[in-house]
Amino acid sequence: MKFRNVCVLALGLITTFAACKKEDNPVASDDLKISQMFGPDPNADPKVRSIYNDYGLWIRMDFNNPKEVSNGILYNDVNNRFGATKIEDNKRQEAITFTQSLLSNVSSKYTKAFFPLEFFYVKTYNGSWWAADMQMIGRSRLLLTWPNKMLNSLPVTDPATHYYKDSVLTRAIWSSLGTMASQRMEKPIDGFELAGKAYDGGLAADRINADYFKDYDAAKRDAANDELAKSGGFISGSGSRSFDSDFPQWITLMTTESYDNIKKKYLDNSPRRAKKYEVLIKFFNSYGWNIQATGNQYRQKLDLYK
Repeated sequence: MKFRNVCVLALGLITTFAACKKEDNPVASDDLKISQMFGPDPNADPKVRSIYNDYGLWIRMDFNNPKEVSNGILYNDVNNRFGATKIEDNKRQEAITFTQSLLSNVSSKYTKAFFPLEFFYVKTYNGSWWAADMQMIGRSRLLLTWPNKMLNSLPVTDPATHYYKDSVLTRAIWSSLGTMASQRMEKPIDGFELAGKAYDGGLAADRINADYFKDYDAAKRDAANDELAKSGGFISGSGSRSFDSDFPQWITLMTTESYDNIKKKYLDNSPRRAKKYEVLIKFFNSYGWNIQATGNQYRQKLDLYK
């Protein structure tokens, strides 16, 4: 009798899950008359609601308990021992403006497919030796302190141009966005790895580092890493580890550098890098994003605001 009950229960669960369908965003059923559970409140800042509707990105700043910040949808930052503090009221519009500048350089089709679901702005995150200026909470939330005080970043003097002035912060964000995008992809980009050498899990890069600790010859180490990158089609030697380490370096470069500079430094001296660049251009174009135009504009404005 017990066995029969177990079988009936199992069959019921299978039927229930089989009836479910995948949706773009986690929402409550209309049939149950439950309000949507994810997204900005109807009374939220109109700019926040517009960004969410246009790009699928929710800018968050409010919380009642610091655990709301460290607990993402599918990931919990268990290493946060000091919680978080709210962004100051007079800094909120700065963070929104900075986000608008970033998003104006990306297609909405790409952001809805590969961006995290949330940018969560706070004043401080964690603390003491573990204080973080930026933190990926799984693949769905990018946490940013504002004003951001990471090493070599700039103070905010004009929120409208800060995205272009502070290349340290901007590139760090794109590196995180690249990492989170690679985690959201069902598989690596078609033809990308084949255009260069296969990833080796870090064997070559680790060997170079091990040799360095034998003689501490930094020049020899740097030359070896440069050769590894050129011969394999990577931006740096560390990109040889995996797609998850390679792709973030490429997207960071392409969103913040002009084609002329990329060609001169990375493509002309490495046929494999040139092939991987072409693969990426086609990939981003398929999402309606002229990423090189983004990079060209960034370099132009960065030079202008120096």
